[in-house]
Amino acid sequence: MPAKRLLLVFGGRSSEHEISLRSATEVLAALDHARFTPVLLGIRRDGGWRTGSSDTPLAGIISDGEPVHDLRALAPDLVFPVLHGPHGEDGSFQGLLEVLGLPYVGSGVLASALCMDKALIKHVLHHQDPPVAVVPWIELHADALETLHERQRIVDRAHAELGFPCFVKPANQGSSVGVSKAGDHDELIHALQLAARYDSKILIEKAVDAREVELSILGNGDDATIVSGLGEIGLPPGEWYDYDNKYLKDTATLQIPANLPPELAARMQAMALRAYRIAGCKGLARVDFLIDRPSMEPYLNEINTMPGFTSISMYPKLLGHMGIGYTEVLTKLCELALTHHAERQRLSVTR
Repeated sequence: MPAKRLLLVFGGRSSEHEISLRSATEVLAALDHARFTPVLLGIRRDGGWRTGSSDTPLAGIISDGEPVHDLRALAPDLVFPVLHGPHGEDGSFQGLLEVLGLPYVGSGVLASALCMDKALIKHVLHHQDPPVAVVPWIELHADALETLHERQRIVDRAHAELGFPCFVKPANQGSSVGVSKAGDHDELIHALQLAARYDSKILIEKAVDAREVELSILGNGDDATIVSGLGEIGLPPGEWYDYDNKYLKDTATLQIPANLPPELAARMQAMALRAYRIAGCKGLARVDFLIDRPSMEPYLNEINTMPGFTSISMYPKLLGHMGIGYTEVLTKLCELALTHHAERQRLSVTR
């Protein structure tokens, strides 16, 4: 069969723009070109669309590529949106692809939006029967920071319900952008103001003395869905997994497999798959856990529907440990996307 035209989308109107370029560069290099002919679409920070030759550095396409005014003009058979963060991983771009009737890799509109919103996914998981354990949290709107009285009320509530230290996060961001650890009143105010730069909805979470553990899921949620073993992120004492430790410093280590009791690992794999199905995810996700060191109780921290995709990122490394190579993962994701799209196309749109 002739190779399918795979539209690789990267960049985006997001603070994770550069991370998307890094992920997409390695996806492009590892793609099975006998099965998929890459077509490139770079999204600039101002929202403009650009295209160019597949032998052009992706940053060059973003800056100097040919303008694109209609995605359909690129004539893709399939879309791989390697977009991280808002305006790409949050269901907005997926909605465009749904309207155009194009198959695409990854979760749909609802699952993408739900998993991107750290507050909503906590609500959904916490209110299952039985609940999926999540870290205790408070959420607020950035408007609440406008007066001294409201700021003090928030700080008092956080101190009483969660204690110090605590973590503050914008609800709709990834890669720990805008996330801070607050150890007292003043640090909490500063952390809230930082988070408000990135989203109007803010979370304050209880700080857990935690081991950070992740796993990968590959599949559409059916019985053939693959759940990897667990990998653990190691950091020096006193450090936490912020943006710098993820991408700028060389301090984080990855231990695959994580040194966990087999029964705990199996329990976390079951938790992850259950949450994946509850959220309605498709194709892929990296599910992140916090394990409380004193009790060894796991909390589901996040479901990332388009995780980092460099060859050394945790998502492909965990699958690689199972013997599923990087190129094979990409091929499988494209096949899953086409299968899910075909299933959707069989649904009736008339009475």
